[in-house]
Amino acid sequence: MQIAPLALILALSLMACVADSGDPFGLDDPADADDPTPDADEALDTSPDAVDPEGDDLDAGGLADTDGIVDSGAEDGGAEDGGADDDEADTDNPMDDLSWVPPCEAEPCPIVIEGFPFQDIRDTRGAASRFDRYACAPNTNEAGPEITYVFKIDEPGVLLMGVRDGANVDIDLHLLDALDPDACLDRDDESVGRPLSPGVYFIAADSFVNGAGQPLPGEYEIGVHFIADNGPCGMARGAIPRIGNDDLLPMPATGPIVLEAHLVTSEEHEENIDSGMMLFPDGWPDAIDDGIERHYELSERVSGFSTDRDQPWAPCCEPSNEFGQGSSARPPAIAEAWYINMRWRQRPALGERYLVVNPFNGQAVVGAAGYENGPGDLSRVGGACEEIHAHLGTRHLDDMTFGVALDQSLPYGPIDCAP
Repeated sequence: MQIAPLALILALSLMACVADSGDPFGLDDPADADDPTPDADEALDTSPDAVDPEGDDLDAGGLADTDGIVDSGAEDGGAEDGGADDDEADTDNPMDDLSWVPPCEAEPCPIVIEGFPFQDIRDTRGAASRFDRYACAPNTNEAGPEITYVFKIDEPGVLLMGVRDGANVDIDLHLLDALDPDACLDRDDESVGRPLSPGVYFIAADSFVNGAGQPLPGEYEIGVHFIADNGPCGMARGAIPRIGNDDLLPMPATGPIVLEAHLVTSEEHEENIDSGMMLFPDGWPDAIDDGIERHYELSERVSGFSTDRDQPWAPCCEPSNEFGQGSSARPPAIAEAWYINMRWRQRPALGERYLVVNPFNGQAVVGAAGYENGPGDLSRVGGACEEIHAHLGTRHLDDMTFGVALDQSLPYGPIDCAP
């Protein structure tokens, strides 16, 4: 992965706010597009018929129960959910008892991860090259040298890991439930997020080989984090139906996240005339930056979060929205300061709590869902406002993990996911 110059990053950010909001209402049904802002009763209706008009079996956040998606109870922990059998998981040993480490059958032995969070800097140059291809991506050439790790999970949760490398270096991450390329559960060239049951697992940080047959080994930094289901950042299991795709998106989901622009809040509009914060009592902004500085001040005042903000209002006129208008009711300022979006087919309840986590550094935020739908490009998991990106240390299209919070009483904003 390459680190882009600052100018290019800023350009991409602004382009994304326009391009990825091409259909800001996220509606395929023209009848829905006629009335993008439902009244309060309609917006907050979470009855089964309202949440699931197409008859899907949906849980919180529009999650559909699907076969192969680990239930938050992680009852069996078998091969289907990527974990070892429960009777094989040695939960009696604390993490500092390394009796669980498998025998090393060939040098070099895997590096033992004794606890989380885990950070490591290594160099694959001069390392062994035992694995050329992995079952989870058999057409990807990983014949360069790799470094392996081993760790143990004592309770159900979500394993997150991210990697950073430099110019002319390409290190890919592979999650395995045995030290065998055929035992690959998941892989990516930037980050992996995977629900796991108790058991012993391996990571292979392997050097990619490009189309010219040239291995790309070198120095890299890896971050590995574990979020327990019963911890403060526990996330629901399930899957989300999305507009424009018949395939369900398994949740929690990890992938590229768009840097989103700002939405006009209820405090800035006549519907909340008693707030004393009205900026647009007669309508909406007249331009993409009309009154945006005052919006920044309002956001910092209610959230207590200070950062350099430079994103404008969400674009107008596509197809019929105003500057700063989302796909449903105007969010409260505290929710707008931490809002996210996805291409939900059935919109979650307004303000539903999502956990948003940077897989590399483990930083996390409680985000507000339901006020905006998008982005239209389904290769992106979703979008997040600039305050979230600022806190997590991410940029436009960096990977994040989105998951519906099991604890819907969490306050919006930064959260420590350590138990």
